[in-house]
Amino acid sequence: MHLPKDEMVPCYHCGRAIYFTAAECSHCGSREPGGPDVFSRKEIRQRVIEARHDHTLAMTTLACGASGTLYGSLKSGILVALAYGLFGLAAGVLIGLAIVTTTWVIGSEPRDYHAHEEDG
Repeated sequence: MHLPKDEMVPCYHCGRAIYFTAAECSHCGSREPGGPDVFSRKEIRQRVIEARHDHTLAMTTLACGASGTLYGSLKSGILVALAYGLFGLAAGVLIGLAIVTTTWVIGSEPRDYHAHEEDG
């Protein structure tokens, strides 16, 4: 099996020859001498889905934590409010994970209704 030796390729930014395995260009200092990463449609879709899942998890956690803190502050003092807030955060993580896992298992994503509003 023939392995290629250190092949020279042009730097994406300055165009000068650099080694294919170089982590940065020795001429212009670019940290991406091969150019920016290019993703396929499937990879882009997966990144969008992961970002949506992250957003769902974060918003659910914050909403449950805030609700717990509000409930605790109305019920008693500050320590009870903090305790309910922490309980709300823990519950929010579990609820958010359940939502994300359910959408993953079912294999369908929630529709983005705002995108349809822009179309028509």
